[in-house]
Amino acid sequence: MTDFRTSLLREKFTITEKLNKEAPPVIALSNRIVVPLISGDKIDNEVFVIRTQNMHSCARLAAAVAKEFFERGTIANRAMPLPWGEIWTDVIKGYERDWNENIWCTIYHKGRIIYQEGEHHPFLDIIEQCDAANKQDYSESITFAESAFSKAGKEVKIHHDSNVALITSCTKESAKCGIIVRAASGATTFNYTAVPNLRHDKPILAHTTLTVAAAFLEGVQLAFHVGLSNKKHEYRMIERFSDEERKYRRATNRLTNLDRAIGTYELQFNVTYRPDRPTFKDMVEKAERVAVKILKSEIDQKISEGIIASTEWID
Repeated sequence: MTDFRTSLLREKFTITEKLNKEAPPVIALSNRIVVPLISGDKIDNEVFVIRTQNMHSCARLAAAVAKEFFERGTIANRAMPLPWGEIWTDVIKGYERDWNENIWCTIYHKGRIIYQEGEHHPFLDIIEQCDAANKQDYSESITFAESAFSKAGKEVKIHHDSNVALITSCTKESAKCGIIVRAASGATTFNYTAVPNLRHDKPILAHTTLTVAAAFLEGVQLAFHVGLSNKKHEYRMIERFSDEERKYRRATNRLTNLDRAIGTYELQFNVTYRPDRPTFKDMVEKAERVAVKILKSEIDQKISEGIIASTEWID
């Protein structure tokens, strides 16, 4: 495997019409990761861009594409096209497929959609076309898109907000990741480095690195959901046998499985964190404290209705 580097962006595009101030702005949201793939002999060189509804699916799909390339070679020019639908289904199977009805993905190559599932904003396709035409100088794509709209007879201003959620780089010697996730319970920011463990003799691989990063990204988000649901369950705000209860149970199990997968990675490699490795247990407890504030008005109403005794509630 050659050196591999990429980053994942959380993006928000706001498109406003210059000549019609009354027109509401158009909002396009996405998570975006570029997957640059170069074979060890430097002969095969191709780049894919992945956009999805959430961060962890974006990183996990990028991992699947990287694994396919480094194990089986070039993707874009295969005589038998890659079964993208099967790969995406495998990425989101289980909890994501069952409980996220809004999940979507789009994969681009040279600005062209080669696979998509679910509904994404069509403006994102325009940005990728502009990026490809602009030789993948992404910072200039916004200006390029504004010019394209102008030539089509529509004057618009495009405002682009983006935050880096993941930075990762892999060599044969080490894998380095930086994760920055902002949630309602606060920001989680940390870095980690993994190097081979002589006892296990596992190689550093791009797809493994991205998969573990995806586990952290998903875990941070799920920890908030579990923490909030713990409090809702405690104060009898979740009906027994309801879809909400089933989702809550599945989310709790999913969080445990993600933690176990990260633990396995830490056994197979020598992993160091800066600062200390954040634990999902701590994140859940932090989310529970935030949940008390979020749910206060609902709990007060249940107390007034006699559903919850005032002695059960501590403000």
